[in-house]
This record gives sequence, C-alpha cells and structure tokens, in this order.
Amino acid sequence: MIKDKLKEKETVAYLSLKNDLNSGHIAHSYLLYGELNPFKTEVAFLLAQSIVEGKNDFACETCTTCQRIRDGKYFDVIYVDGHKETIKKEQIDHIVEEFNKTSLEAQEKKIYIIDNINNSTDKVLNMILKFMEEPGNSNTYGIFISDNIDTLLETVVSRCKKIPFVSKDFSYLIEEYEKLGYSAIDSYLLSQIKHELINDDELLDNFGLAKEFVYKTIDNLSDPEYLPILFNREFYNTAGKDNFKECSGLYLDIMALLISDSNLSKVTADEEYNAYLRTLDKYDKNHLYEVILNAKDKCNLPISRSLLFDQIAYEIIS
Repeated sequence: MIKDKLKEKETVAYLSLKNDLNSGHIAHSYLLYGELNPFKTEVAFLLAQSIVEGKNDFACETCTTCQRIRDGKYFDVIYVDGHKETIKKEQIDHIVEEFNKTSLEAQEKKIYIIDNINNSTDKVLNMILKFMEEPGNSNTYGIFISDNIDTLLETVVSRCKKIPFVSKDFSYLIEEYEKLGYSAIDSYLLSQIKHELINDDELLDNFGLAKEFVYKTIDNLSDPEYLPILFNREFYNTAGKDNFKECSGLYLDIMALLISDSNLSKVTADEEYNAYLRTLDKYDKNHLYEVILNAKDKCNLPISRSLLFDQIAYEIIS
C-alpha cells in the first residue's frame, strides 16, 4: 500500500495529509515537492483517490474507483505528465474545458494532477494560476508535483499547501521492478533514472534498446570512425523515427549514470555492468560526462536529435 510506505518513509508528508483528510479541511491546491523523490507521483494519486473516496482518511487503494483513478480511467481525474515533454497550453485548455462540463462521475469531484510542473513556460504557468483562482466550482482540486519549487512562479507556490518529501531512497522501486520480472541491474537503472515505477511496455522496450546502445558505445569509444555510424545509422534506424526521441533521452540518462557510477567505483551484483564501469576507466570520464550532460541540457531545445547525436559523436572523438 502506498499509504503504508508513505507513513514509513515520509513522516512529515504523511502526517500533514492525514491531518487534512481526517479533519475534512482539504486544500484546493497541493504542491508535493522534494528533489528526486520517488513517492511524489504515487502519493498524488493516493491523495486524488482519498479526496474522491471522501471518507476523511486515506483511500483504501483497492476498490474499483481507486483502481480506475490509478489506471487513468476515472473521468474526473486528469493527469498531465511533464516528464515526457514540456507541458502544453492545449493540455491546460483541455483541463479547463473538461472541468467546466457536468461531472461524469457520481462523486462530482474533479482533480487535475500536473507532474513535473517545472517543465512549463511562464505562459502556461499563468494559465494554471488563472484556473487555480477561477476553477469553475468548489469541487475542483489541483495537485502539483515538483522537484524544485525555487524555479516555480511564487504566485503558484503561494496558493498551494506545500507537502515536503525528503527521502531519496529508491530501494523499494528496485524491489517493485524485480517483482515485475526485470533483472536486478535493469531494476537498479530504471529506479535511478525514472524515480518512479513505470509499467509501460513501449517505454520499457525503449529503455532496453537505449541500454543496448550505451553498452555498444562504451565498447567502441576507441573507434572514432564507427561512433557516428553507431549513432545515426544503427541507433536511429533501430529505434525508428517515432521512438528515437524517447530512446535517445533514455540513452543519455543511462550513459550519465554509468559514468557517475564509474567515478564512484561502484560495484554491483551484475558482472557485465561492472565490466563496463571498468572499461570507462580507460577514457577521460570527465570529458565524456561533460559531453553527455551538455547533450541532456539541449534535449528540451527545439533541436534535431539526429543532429544532437552527430554533435555527441564529434565531441567524444575530438
């Protein structure tokens, strides 16, 4: 149960939310914040379930309504994922339009969850702010998730009840991925780069492909003629045009983690992974890490991923 894990690992957040639910004094806007914390998204859905269930306590998490909310099949709960791409004006317009309609659910409570709200332009944040101030009815609730509230508009932050998350322990995520059948090393990598449980077949397929090409890159770091071919022929063609954006993002996340683990002389139970960490010791890891981090910074810019990987190959071999 998410509520049990919340009680164990995030006492302040647990007590704050429990007090609101028990008293019935539920804020209309919550901001769940904390750097790289895996619980925020799960707790956002738990809070939505609890508001809808309306029993002055945390939700049961097991009934049909709770399951529909968590699975994205409850009509009056809208989830916007700001991790995959920048939050768009059209997504906020959709929330406003849908929440101005008559409720489709018997409970008549409408909740919107905006994950990684930081990945918004000031224009979109101002749209969100306007909707927070004029939601259309008193049964509308907003739940926002942020790794860093310092970069948010103060006017948005000030209108929310702030719920801090302080733990950076991803061990439970490793266990959850292993329960889904993933290897120990894949469970470790996924927990470190996603910080939440992902059960999306397409994304996980892309993760596997990205990891494969990270390993191929390390195998061929000493072959400057082959690296451009590896990136823009083999990687691009294997991923395909539609998946290359997501694959390339995962590639950069995994590569950055391997370099970091190599710098820390990390040892895992997976000998293949350890071998790649040792292989990186033969190269200028500081230079390689800088190349990868610079590429990650450019991922949110309107730049061709193919051209970006051309530049990565050039910088690695220069």
